[in-house]
Amino acid sequence: MPELEVEGAGAFDVDEDRRLVLAIEEDAGVDIMHQCGSHAHCATCRVEFLDGEPEDMTEAEHALLEMRELLGEARLSCQILCEHDMKVRVLMTVT
Repeated sequence: MPELEVEGAGAFDVDEDRRLVLAIEEDAGVDIMHQCGSHAHCATCRVEFLDGEPEDMTEAEHALLEMRELLGEARLSCQILCEHDMKVRVLMTVT
């Protein structure tokens, strides 16, 4: 079971292969902004990896981050599965 650490919220065990955006929102209780339903259209679910950044990136994530000039600065949590331990900083919240 992977451990997800969210800056300011703590560390949580999360189900393997859970979408990172849902783990942040439901397991860590952080009000991460997300609007497009995991389709990589809005880029509001941005996170910064502090540790454990996945090497792979979906084509949709890469294209949207490149278009918004965020490639190398942020990742889209809706496109990432919790497959190993990670530590993230949420960049956009509802509040």
